[in-house]
Amino acid sequence: MPHANAKKTRSAGEPGGNAPAGRRYPRFHLDVDWFVESKGCSSMGRGIELSSRGALLPVTCTSPFTDDVTLFLSLPLRQKMFKAKCSAEMKEGRGWVLHFHEIAPEDLQLLGHTLLTEFGTASLPNLEHRSPTSLEI
Repeated sequence: MPHANAKKTRSAGEPGGNAPAGRRYPRFHLDVDWFVESKGCSSMGRGIELSSRGALLPVTCTSPFTDDVTLFLSLPLRQKMFKAKCSAEMKEGRGWVLHFHEIAPEDLQLLGHTLLTEFGTASLPNLEHRSPTSLEI
């Protein structure tokens, strides 16, 4: 059963949607606590858009984050915090886009399980949106 505060982020093709069209790994909103740090600078909050490849932090102010950050999440039904090392990029008016680069296997498994439990098969990669280079054999 999906988490009571979980919702799918609408894609650009849906009414009211704001996610880029053609996203292979869709992001979903989870109402969970998060903490991010980068070389002594940190921020925390609640609510994040999450996929199996990255996240969008709803923080629109500029910050002294560097390109490399560490994200911690309090995922449902887990006492230990999820941890991912990421690259960060500020998207004007949207927030900080994080791309996961280093995740422990057990955390990656937990993330996949959480997304499938909360959002079902909609959280799986959209194979119709493969890049042209992935189509070559």
